[in-house]
Amino acid sequence: MHPESKLQKAGRILVKLQKIFLFYLFSLLVLAMFLELIVRFFFKQSIFGLSDFIGFSSVWLYAIGASFASYERSHIKAEFINVFVKSNRIRNLARCLSAVISALMSAVFTKWSFDLCVYSISIGEVTQAYPVPKVIFQSSFFFGGILMVIYFIWEAVDCFSDFKMNRSPADEMTREMRAH
Repeated sequence: MHPESKLQKAGRILVKLQKIFLFYLFSLLVLAMFLELIVRFFFKQSIFGLSDFIGFSSVWLYAIGASFASYERSHIKAEFINVFVKSNRIRNLARCLSAVISALMSAVFTKWSFDLCVYSISIGEVTQAYPVPKVIFQSSFFFGGILMVIYFIWEAVDCFSDFKMNRSPADEMTREMRAH
């Protein structure tokens, strides 16, 4: 077994864990929102701290969901270059450049979120409803950012390979479909 296959296996495990995490978190949020709705409708009350839990858990859902979209390469893109350029090499070069810029921006975002986590820990920042450390929720940006950097670098490597081999960008979609 060569190192590449171990890396691919680790990647598949990571993606599987993300899918499981997203499924359970989404299910938990739906149940929490439903419970809050029922309690408010029938008892004209709110469950103390539940709305905070929903808000903070939603942040984890967004951050890990965004990283999963980066993995799937289904994040929002504005690839208008395909309209103007017919050359596969230039299209792939543009895709590669886009992935590198996305990786760099994600790295900056990840560094900022790391700094936020360190600051939050240093001042002992806690939530208002319960004394829960805010870093638990803020760290979602850090972990999601790390995953996004990995996935954008992965995309850049694939795009560079397509550039070198002069493959059509449509070949990438076919490759991705076979991988799932």
